[in-house]
Amino acid sequence: MNHDPHPFRRGGTKVVPAAAATAIALAIAATIAATLGASGAGAAEKKNRDLPPGPIADRVAAMEAIGKDAKVIAAAVRDGKPGEAEKSAADIASAMKRFATMFPDGSTAPGSRAKADIWSDRQAFDDLVAHQEQAAEALAAAAKAGEDLHRPSTEAFADCKSCHDQFREPSEDD
Repeated sequence: MNHDPHPFRRGGTKVVPAAAATAIALAIAATIAATLGASGAGAAEKKNRDLPPGPIADRVAAMEAIGKDAKVIAAAVRDGKPGEAEKSAADIASAMKRFATMFPDGSTAPGSRAKADIWSDRQAFDDLVAHQEQAAEALAAAAKAGEDLHRPSTEAFADCKSCHDQFREPSEDD
């Protein structure tokens, strides 16, 4: 009898059982939401006041909003209520359309966690942001259609994590 050593692979593609996909999506969303809001609202507001106005403060505010939206989406996935994620998913998709523009050359300052790799390896950053934008659009479309959000949320939040891992300095809380 021929046993496949990779029972969750079919035709070279990894197939994740629905329960595992739910757990992955919730874990990634929780990690992103916790990371973005780890220091609490008061500390985040104070830290944001220390940032210069413009693209740095704008992207920090956008990331905080995405973190809040990620929590809503995680709850909708957990509860099996995709309609409750529609606005949050649309907001993330909208934010991702303008995200790359929030990193113009030289937009770094003390308090910014953006790694220099964003500018030194701009193509890799732009490619990842473009992929994230597509994943966010797919998530928004699934939520709007009332479809299951397991796969699109897992993909979108995995892209968030990948970008953070590659292009963001860890916080003191990480």
